[in-house]
Amino acid sequence: MSAQYTISAVEPGDDGSIMKLLRKTFYVDEPLNQAVGLISSETDTCAELDEYCTHALHEGMSFKATDNEGNIVGVIINGVYPLAEDTNGNDLLSQAQKCPNPKFQKILYILAKRESGARLAEQYPEDKHVVEVKVTATDTKWRRKGIMKALIETSEKVIKERGYRLIRLDTSSAYSAMSAERLGYTCKYRALYRDLKMDGQPLIVPEPPHLEDCVFIKELFPL
Repeated sequence: MSAQYTISAVEPGDDGSIMKLLRKTFYVDEPLNQAVGLISSETDTCAELDEYCTHALHEGMSFKATDNEGNIVGVIINGVYPLAEDTNGNDLLSQAQKCPNPKFQKILYILAKRESGARLAEQYPEDKHVVEVKVTATDTKWRRKGIMKALIETSEKVIKERGYRLIRLDTSSAYSAMSAERLGYTCKYRALYRDLKMDGQPLIVPEPPHLEDCVFIKELFPL
């Protein structure tokens, strides 16, 4: 609880407000989205990104920050995933190869290279699942007020209570990577965007200072 905002679980009726917030922030600000020109304004749509953002929204581990008038000013979307990728044709590389949107396809190829490079199942052989922070967003007027820290801490508490040991935070932004380190996360994968290539050419190279693609993990309790 804060004098300015309240943290609580995402509810089914929140979808519209959450998507409105994401289209104003994450859709246009996230370095990969920005670099490929995925969305030119908050009125644009991208069905693939919509699905990516909302897929895990109602698993019971996503949280929102609301102001004193009930407006959603921050959100964190978390989902439970196997540490080892599916082998039934729904892995990220297969998704990328089938994606009809050429801009989002490039992003999926980056995510596929991230997954194969991180090899989390090998790094954590005793664990079967990880809770992944899929999307975070804060209204521009509400930044630097501790909202994201509060959303992360609430997420960690609930995830731990549900018996999941690992929480994963991927960062395409240099600022997000610094935040992850401050929050006690350990980098388990790091790659320069200029080195993530297809047919000899970099897939996506965001503007500086966003030079690296990273995967961070926090162990919420020991084995």
